[in-house]
Amino acid sequence: MLRNEHLRLSNPEVYLQIMRSTTEDLDALGLFDPLELHDLREQVQAAYTAGLEEQFAQELYCRASSYNVVPEGGRSRVGYIKQGNYYEENRTDAFSFDGMVTQERDQLRIVLRTSGELGVIKGLLILGQDGKTFRLIETARMIDGKMLEGVGDPDAYRVLVDLAQEAFEGNDWVRYRILRDRVRYSPFKCCPACCDSFAQREDCEVCGGQGFVPDDLGEPGCAED
Repeated sequence: MLRNEHLRLSNPEVYLQIMRSTTEDLDALGLFDPLELHDLREQVQAAYTAGLEEQFAQELYCRASSYNVVPEGGRSRVGYIKQGNYYEENRTDAFSFDGMVTQERDQLRIVLRTSGELGVIKGLLILGQDGKTFRLIETARMIDGKMLEGVGDPDAYRVLVDLAQEAFEGNDWVRYRILRDRVRYSPFKCCPACCDSFAQREDCEVCGGQGFVPDDLGEPGCAED
């Protein structure tokens, strides 16, 4: 369980909760002496802390998240994933969902109800059986029983970006990751002209001094191929 690398890197908080709960169960059964349990708890905490840091360097599919499935090079989604279930964009009501994300060791696949495997998930890409590639664009994540979504109001988004930067500079990695994730699944992106530089964005004609520009998440009706 300690070596569940996908869970540790994709959702460090859930990893920590499960490891702590399992350690408490072992303690109650009296299977380890106090020193061994102390070492086990230290390993859990170290793995969690390392997971937070490593997560910034790589993006992984997280079962607690919702994603739009967008073809590589396209802008409109062809389907979406919610808590491990896959739904086609133009779906019928024949089934409650059209496919599922399955995990075999470290390999994640999307298996459809009627036509076999859609593809293998690598990072935030789906490598399709037919050679096509799809992007997974995160739109929300379930944390502590609450679905956290992005913000569509520009002023609120500016505050969110500034709070994330403040958490980063204060080495508050847990808070930074949650805020950074909400920034990522908001319908905006960093201005390509001024790069949200404080010294340059005030006079930037591309973003009008905001430091960011509108972006789409592949939502239907908001983007065109």
